[in-house]
Amino acid sequence: MYTINQSTTVDTGSSASPIPVGINENVKFMGLEKKADKNGKPYLSFMFQDSDGNSLMHNEFEVNPQYVTPKEGETTEDAVNRRVNSMLVRIKHICTQFISTEQFVVTGNSFEEFCTNLVALMANKDYSKLLKLKVVYNYRDYNSLPNFTPFVEAQDKQPSSLEISPKYDKMEIAAKEATAEVASSTEDVLPF
Repeated sequence: MYTINQSTTVDTGSSASPIPVGINENVKFMGLEKKADKNGKPYLSFMFQDSDGNSLMHNEFEVNPQYVTPKEGETTEDAVNRRVNSMLVRIKHICTQFISTEQFVVTGNSFEEFCTNLVALMANKDYSKLLKLKVVYNYRDYNSLPNFTPFVEAQDKQPSSLEISPKYDKMEIAAKEATAEVASSTEDVLPF
């Protein structure tokens, strides 16, 4: 049943690394796909690759109202609509790098239908244009795209609209931030 022999090969080639945190140049958009999670629910997966072969996959899932926390004075419905709109803005921001905003019209009566229609609309587009891509750490310290635009633009766009905002963009993993904070503290202000 289980056998390891000379025909069992081990791939010792370079493993894929994520696109580094920061503003990266000469990034290629590798395409988008409609996928299904372990429960069979659809999601969109956008793939990027930098000139060193590092990759980043950005996924967009249907907004689940059970996991949306309204801001003060906001109804749950308003909060869900805000989250859906943010997702749609991110999707449009990526896709309109390769299709004009006038041509970029996509609808769906369900998230699954929306995903299917978006993938169909973007099929056979020319993805050869090089990009600048802003990558930050997410709340779990994984390399990811920011929640808010702009985070992608044409490589040749001048001046660039991409910038790192210390207030909003997480550029260090949490453990490094804590170590740096303790290292820069004086002994007499530490609580222990």
